[in-house]
This record gives sequence, structure tokens and C-alpha cells, in this order.
Amino acid sequence: MCGIVGFCGFSAPDLLEQMTKMLTHRGPDDSGTFEEGAVSLGHRRLSIIDIAGGHQPMFSPDRRYVIVFNGEIYNYRELRQTLIGRGYSFRSDSDTEVLLACYAEFGVDALDRLNGMFAFAIYDREEKSLFLARDRVGIKPLYTLQVGDRFLFSSESKTFCCWNEWNREVNLDALQGYLALRYVPGNTTLLKGVRRLPAGHYLIHRRGETRTVRYWTPPTGDTKQNYSSEGEAIEALGEQLERSVQRRLISDVPVGAYLSGGLDSSLIVALMTRQKMGQVNTFSVGFDYEHDELREAEATADLLGCKHHTIQCGPTDIDLLQDVVYHSDDPLGDPISLPMYKLAHEAKKQVTVILTGEGADEFFGGYLFHKVLWLADLYTRIAPRLLRRGVVHPLLRLTPPGLLNLAFKYPASLGRRGKLKLLDFHDQLEEDDLDARYRHLISLFDRRDTDGLFHEDVLGEIGSSTDIAEDDAVATRRFDEMLRLQFGHWLPDNMLLRQDKMSMAAGIEGRVPFLDHELIEFAFGLPRKFHIRRLIGKYCLRRVAEGLLPRTTARRRKMPFYVPVEGHFGNPRFLAMMEDLIGDEAVRRRGIFRPEAIQGLRKALHDREFILAKQVFSLMTLELWFRSFIDGSGSRRLTNP
Repeated sequence: MCGIVGFCGFSAPDLLEQMTKMLTHRGPDDSGTFEEGAVSLGHRRLSIIDIAGGHQPMFSPDRRYVIVFNGEIYNYRELRQTLIGRGYSFRSDSDTEVLLACYAEFGVDALDRLNGMFAFAIYDREEKSLFLARDRVGIKPLYTLQVGDRFLFSSESKTFCCWNEWNREVNLDALQGYLALRYVPGNTTLLKGVRRLPAGHYLIHRRGETRTVRYWTPPTGDTKQNYSSEGEAIEALGEQLERSVQRRLISDVPVGAYLSGGLDSSLIVALMTRQKMGQVNTFSVGFDYEHDELREAEATADLLGCKHHTIQCGPTDIDLLQDVVYHSDDPLGDPISLPMYKLAHEAKKQVTVILTGEGADEFFGGYLFHKVLWLADLYTRIAPRLLRRGVVHPLLRLTPPGLLNLAFKYPASLGRRGKLKLLDFHDQLEEDDLDARYRHLISLFDRRDTDGLFHEDVLGEIGSSTDIAEDDAVATRRFDEMLRLQFGHWLPDNMLLRQDKMSMAAGIEGRVPFLDHELIEFAFGLPRKFHIRRLIGKYCLRRVAEGLLPRTTARRRKMPFYVPVEGHFGNPRFLAMMEDLIGDEAVRRRGIFRPEAIQGLRKALHDREFILAKQVFSLMTLELWFRSFIDGSGSRRLTNP
């Protein structure tokens, strides 16, 4: 796990040193650079595999190719044997050397052979071309910036701020997407000109021209596997998952796991303990409210013989927000980033590699919105339109928000704004558009909220579309397509970006067994009944867990990983920060939003409504991002203000 930077089309030795140094948190163990003519590559290393022999940049034996690599190739030993059979010899036990040899032998087709998480750049000194690639689902980030013939890339976009010839500006077209989702969806960022290389793509830059190509597409789910029995399917899934966990235990440094107490992380830890790797270090974070799962996590850790570590997050942790925003690059307006940042720093005291449970909900139907979308589809097919419009909709309008809270799983109040969102969703059911329903459910600010929000001077510069589907691969219907929608942005631009940035801020490598591409393809081949059955999400995973964990754990209903930010509104620290960031003076000075609109939001906070609390937090995060990345006045002052 590392950080990579580079540029071509110009020479600037001081710039390479500054960019590489800015990624020290990603790679505190080693660094290296390569400069040749108008091409420069930099690397910061977090030593995980072959600590002595994995220095980068690394050259091929004939010195034609040079690589900088961030990530892990889990099947590198199998690939190594294949390449030895084709006449290759190796100087180290490094997966970087195997990756470079694989590219030298197979070219672009090497990507199809890799099992891992990766973002890497290979410079071909003979062809004078630069090859960049990102793993299939976007576990590792990779940013690019092109200005004329000058091309830059990096693991973190903040390094581009070292380039004094670049005048950084906010990309107002991306602002609507951030407000809707609390992250910036798609391949653009809030920094104008900075783009993300999409997940499952590679890029070739040669002679000032750039070409981007998709090499992997999310499964279609068109071909379902036939099993003679449910038991056979569950056994096959268990074998796939165990193989995925086993691959992610390859390490020359200590490995641990996050343990929330829920199904996903408990299953990962149970499979880790089966590998006879000694006592597993596990880590949990709580928020001192009745719905966190610390007791469940401690009980699971005790059952599995783990060495468990618990930390608490509270109102004073709002002081960490500026550092969190700095490390995120693009703003992430979900307060979940705070406990993840704190948890990573705690885990770093014991381990260098951490296994996490991300991905299980995405591919096995574990989220609440999966069930809502599935039920909505069933509802529109069974209930006549006259019944929906003439009976159900009027009843929803008459139902008090307090009564609706009984069906709301979060500890905050659904409130008046939440009720309006529910009514809007019911109206959308008249349009047979799964993609629109999905976007509405995961959106924070919608048109109700943004009407009158923006200052009139910037209205003409802000994109009006909130259509965030990337292409036809992520925008059709049915249950399989509902799962595939998440490949377009939810996973790479939110879940995985946050996991990478918060873990690497502490110099710790996060690995995600549920996002092994072979396991993903297997999951899409399972019939729908194995995902959601009788409104039970992740049915097949629960069946696998029954053979490894107590029945109560395997059947435990999903609890949201929720930060009770609405409980902070009486905290003087939070109130002072809110006034500083989105008070009338600050809003007026920024010139993007109307002060009276933001003031109305702040005044509504006394009701402690779920949606309003999240809106306020996302606006505070956005202003902190402006101060670090545009003004250059954040906690880690960026160059080129």
C-alpha cells in the first residue's frame, strides 16, 4: 500500500519532490523517484510484502519499463509461477515485480489476470508512453490533471496544488452532485480540471494525447447458476468467501480487522480465526447511545478469542473534522468519516493491515433502500394506480411524522422534511424509472432544498442536472440492476474513497474481502431469492454465517452505522464551529449560497430532524474544503493559494 505521483510533458524536479513528500502519510516507510527527460515518477511506500525487496520505482530487467504501484496483487504468487514457466526469473518476493513482469509479458491483457486492489503507472521508455490502470471496483484512487500537453497523476488530488503553474478553481458543475449525495459522483471532482480515472479502466498517455478504456464491466446477472439444492449454493458461497479472506491475509506485517458487531465484519473475523493466524486484533468504535453495537462486537470478539480494542467518539471529536476534510481530497459530507479516521489511528498502534466488511451490503442486498426499491417495484405491480393515488397517498399526507418514526430505523427523527421526501418518493412510483427512484432515496438535498439555496450570482454557473448514472451499464431495472447501480458512483466515489483516505491518513492498509471480483461475479450469479427473502436482506450470507457464528449473530438485523450528529447541536464547540463555517458572515463571504437560506436551515436544527442535521453537517464540511483546497487556509496549508 503506497502513494504514487507523476507527470509528463514537462520537467520540474522540485515539483516531484514536493508531490511525493505530500504523500508521506500513505507511505511512511520508504520513498523513491524517477526522472527522465519530460517524465517524472514518485513513490511513497507502506511496506507490507517483501519489506526488504519492494523498493519503487522499479525497473524491468531490460530497463524498458518502470513502475510505481499502489495496492496489493493477492494472486501474485500464482502469477509468479506462471511467468517462471514462461522463462522469467525474479529478484524479490514482491508483488510489484510480478505485476511489472506480467505487464511486460501480456500488455493490457495482464489486467484480466490480476486479483487485487491497485492503481499503478508504468512508463514505457521505448514507446515514450505512460500506462495507468485502476482496479475493477475502485478500491484504490487515482486522479489525473491535464493542462495542454502537460499531464499529472496522483493517489491524492491535493498534490496537484504543489504545481504553481496551475490556477486551482472550484468546479461549480460538480456542486449539485455533492449537495445531493454528500460526495462528488462520477469522474470529475470539485477541483476544476481534476478527474478520477474510473474504476475498471486503464489510460494511455502518449505524445500529449490521452485515451481511456474500460477493461471490466460489472456483471449483468443475466446468467444465473443452477444448484441442485440451497445447501450446495450456500456451500459454494462459503468457499468463495473463505478463499477471498485467505488471499487478504498475505502480509509480512501484523493484520487485524474492524469488528462492528454486525453480520459482515463478524463473518470476516470468524473466517480469519479459521486460518490459524494466532490471536486476531479487532477494533470497534461506539458513540455512547443505545443503538451502537459495542456490546455485540465485544461478545463476538470474546467468542472468537480475539484481542479486542474499543474506542468512543463524542462531541469533542468535531475538532478532527478539518484534518478529515484535508485527507478526503473531495469533501465527504457524512460524519461517518470522523469515527473511521479515529478508528484507523487507534488500529495503527497494533497492526498495519486491516480487513473490513465493506461491500457485503452492496452485493447481497443488505441496505434498507434495497428492500424499499424491491417493495416499491412489487407495490406498483400489485396495487392499482387508483388505489395508490386515491387512498395511499392521501393517508400518507395525513399521517403524523411521529407515527412514521416507528418504521424509521435511525435514532434521529424523520420529521416534516423526511415525510415530504417519502411523499415525493411515492409520487415517483408513477414513473417506471428504477434509476430515478434509487437516486431519490440516496439523495440528501433535492429540488425542494436547492430552490432558493444558491446565490443569484452563481446560478448560471452551476450544472442543473443531477443525473449521476455513468452509462448504460448502470442504468436499467430489476434487482440485479438495482445492485449494479452502485458501481456507477456509490462504491468508488463514496464508500471506497472514504475507506482509502481515512485508513491511509493513519498509514494503515484497508482490505475488503467482499469486493474480490470473483466473489462479486459469483454473487451476481445467485438467484434473487438468495439475496432478499421474506424481507430478510443478505439471506445467503446469513446462511453461511450460521456455520461459523451463533445463530443470534447470523440472524441479527442490520443496524445502521450512524453518527448521532444531531446530539451535538447543544455542544458549544459544535455551535462555534457551525457559526464560523456557515454563519451569515461566512456564507456571504463565500458567495455561493444565500445567507437567509442557510440561516433557515440552522434555525430548524432544534427539531433534530435526520435530514436537516445531515444537510447542515455537509455544508460545514463543504466550507472546510473550500478553506483548504481553494483558499489554502486549512489546517494543512496547501501551496499555490
